[in-house]
Amino acid sequence: MKLVVVGGVAAGMSLAARARRLDEHAQIVVLERSQYVSFANCGLPYHVGGTIADRERLILQTPETLRESLDLDVRTGHEVTALDVEARTVTVRELSTGRTYTENYDELGLCMGATAIQPKLPGHDLPGIHTLRQIEDMDAIIERASAVESRSSKPLRALVVGAGFIGLEAAENLVERGAQVHVVEMAPQILPPLDHEIAAPVEQVLRTAGVQLHLGTAVESFAPADGDTVKATLGDGTTLDADLVIMSIGVRPLTDLAVAAGIEIGPRGGIVVDEQQRTSAEHVWAAGDVVEHRHTVLPGEHLVPLAGPANRQGRVAADNICGREASYRSSQATSVVKVFTMTAASTGANERQLSAAGLPHTAVHVHPTGHAGYYPGTSPMHLKVLFDPTDGRILGAQGAGTDGVDKRIDVIATALRLGGTVADLEELELCYAPPFGSAKDPVNMAGFLAHNVIKGDAKLWYPGDSLEGCRVIDVREPEEFGVWSLPNSENIPLGELRGSFDGWDRNQPVRLLCAVGFRSYLAQRILVQNGFTDVAFLSGGTVTHRAWFPEDIENFTPAQETTVQNPQPTNQTPQDGSFGFPDATGVTRNLLDVDCTGLACPGPIMKLTESMKDLNPGDEIVAHVSDPGFAADAPAWARRNGHELVEIKPSGAGLRAVFRKGGAVAAGAGQPAGLAASATTGAASTKGKNSFVVFSGDLDKLIAAFIIANGALAMGNDVSMFFTFWGLNALRDPKAPKRDMKPMDKMMKAMMPSSADALTLSQMHMGGAGTAMIKQVMKQHNVASVPELIQSAIDNGARLIACTMTMELLGIAESDLLPGIEFGGVATFLDEAGDSQTTLFI
Repeated sequence: MKLVVVGGVAAGMSLAARARRLDEHAQIVVLERSQYVSFANCGLPYHVGGTIADRERLILQTPETLRESLDLDVRTGHEVTALDVEARTVTVRELSTGRTYTENYDELGLCMGATAIQPKLPGHDLPGIHTLRQIEDMDAIIERASAVESRSSKPLRALVVGAGFIGLEAAENLVERGAQVHVVEMAPQILPPLDHEIAAPVEQVLRTAGVQLHLGTAVESFAPADGDTVKATLGDGTTLDADLVIMSIGVRPLTDLAVAAGIEIGPRGGIVVDEQQRTSAEHVWAAGDVVEHRHTVLPGEHLVPLAGPANRQGRVAADNICGREASYRSSQATSVVKVFTMTAASTGANERQLSAAGLPHTAVHVHPTGHAGYYPGTSPMHLKVLFDPTDGRILGAQGAGTDGVDKRIDVIATALRLGGTVADLEELELCYAPPFGSAKDPVNMAGFLAHNVIKGDAKLWYPGDSLEGCRVIDVREPEEFGVWSLPNSENIPLGELRGSFDGWDRNQPVRLLCAVGFRSYLAQRILVQNGFTDVAFLSGGTVTHRAWFPEDIENFTPAQETTVQNPQPTNQTPQDGSFGFPDATGVTRNLLDVDCTGLACPGPIMKLTESMKDLNPGDEIVAHVSDPGFAADAPAWARRNGHELVEIKPSGAGLRAVFRKGGAVAAGAGQPAGLAASATTGAASTKGKNSFVVFSGDLDKLIAAFIIANGALAMGNDVSMFFTFWGLNALRDPKAPKRDMKPMDKMMKAMMPSSADALTLSQMHMGGAGTAMIKQVMKQHNVASVPELIQSAIDNGARLIACTMTMELLGIAESDLLPGIEFGGVATFLDEAGDSQTTLFI
């Protein structure tokens, strides 16, 4: 048998290599138009940026190595110009000499792949405009960039047209090269294969890395500019000057040869093949980016230009050519991309595709961490699963985050391929150890929620749903609500909900929300079981909502020239530490490095508030934060407290933010004139004041009280807390000195908790098991214990006032309470409450 393969990259080389392994005696010829075969075209952008330093590592095989190992006759620089399916011949032109010859075949494999789309815009052929598809393209881009860099001290100005996977990889690597990068995308979002809310966090990472995005517009023309630069005019009227342009708006299958030979072409422009990779012409097979195939989820045939499907299709074609039975049943478009510190991945269909195909579907959003939150190096991800609402069959999944997104999408892709349901996700037994995952893996969490939706235990609402006539309840804590909230929503923290809904209309629709959906799910269960008839909670919480509506977030885009001197290497594990650095005027400033990784909201802002206290105006904090919501919270916290957010950018499994302390520089400190004005972006906000009456001694209520108090302190408010009756037990000092007590006082003490650590839950104490469980859950989620929260409040300036009248009734002496506690009566509390904007009774 003589097998001729047209095209020598993914599908073509897989077909040829597999055929040789099955048939040692076949004559196998591979004809490739370019000068390279079997190269890693997915690695091309990373050589442009220098991540892959050695160019030769991209070239996996050469004609010589393929001859030695597989006895393949591989001819590079040979273009097939015609195909005669009746005579079983192809016409070939040797590009280096112009010689033309005819090659006969017994079986033919068409694996020409696809070519980058290059619209014929005015000026499209100007020097400096490139595509990135072949080794030759990469070499030309590097040559162009190097030439510009060698003759100018200014950064290379690069324009990437198209924000798909290749476009964003090119943008990232141009930034790594030191370029100033603009990206233009005709769609209203980057990464069009993803749904909007999953693409949004990737957009945020691009912006914080300094990439300028132009979305919802297109390049209309190119024109020569100064020197040999290019001026691009966009549809919205913007003009951009660029030293280098990379066109990355998609690919089209190279079907000219097949069309001329009369081979059937499908509705999407690719060659039609069956499950064995046969074309409509006898003895002609096709594989890779040039063919259409059935989609695993969507109706009809689709083009899926990905390396994985191309390699498998080539293998299937070879099996059938050599007499084996093999089938390629469908493609599900599983794909992944790295964008700086962010990973985005998807499988199956997205929501837009399902809607366009008229397929019923439901979505759930969850935001679990990539591995156990108490183990360093993780952060929450955005994970979305789409499924059939009747039987739970998985239709698609998407994820974005910095830790473990790819393996979660791979797991769901496997379940989808096997016809699995969300109930199967719930039951999957996956690897768990703190550095790798959680006991309830993100895949399980998505399955739990999706299956709850099918069973009717959970009802969701989504960003953009109408809220007319609904009561909208935000069950987050006040400090979270104060940073960002949905218009016309009420803030009733989860811990206060049970005592708040008496008198509500139980037939009025209630729409609940929290940060990621868990607390509002608990609230939904409470209300439903108390007779409310229409209760839903926001899928994915405010994290998903703010991804859908990024205009609700005050984005911070760092200035191009902003630099921060940080003596710590960025590849080290962040540790709290203080350093000195000279500012622009030569005066030495303090720089404090603060590790907030692993802390959930409001942990980062609490730690920043504490760290900022001992710094002087003009000093800086470098904060390492894994909470993705911090990108939105950081500007609000800085503005509220009168500090300057100097820089925020992706780093490791989260963000690296630099804050400069605001306020007037102390007189006599030797600062040059004008420094005080430059040390802050504006006057600090007027301080608020919050007061509390803490009557309860229940653990859950004290947790809520002190989380609210510490959040208020972190936002710059004054806080006073008046403790009376059972609330005083939280202030008992476990190390209090022994003293003589009256018999009644001894009896009273014996019946009371000995300290905050001995408090129990108001419900579900269950003989101590429930209380122990909530303490363990708090520890796993990096929530401080009540004793730690109390000490934090004291350290941050809260006034904790013990009611002296109640102390006398309960036989409590001043020495029985923690250090730092004040003592007073009703008048003291009323004086504090009179100046407060809010007074809470707990």
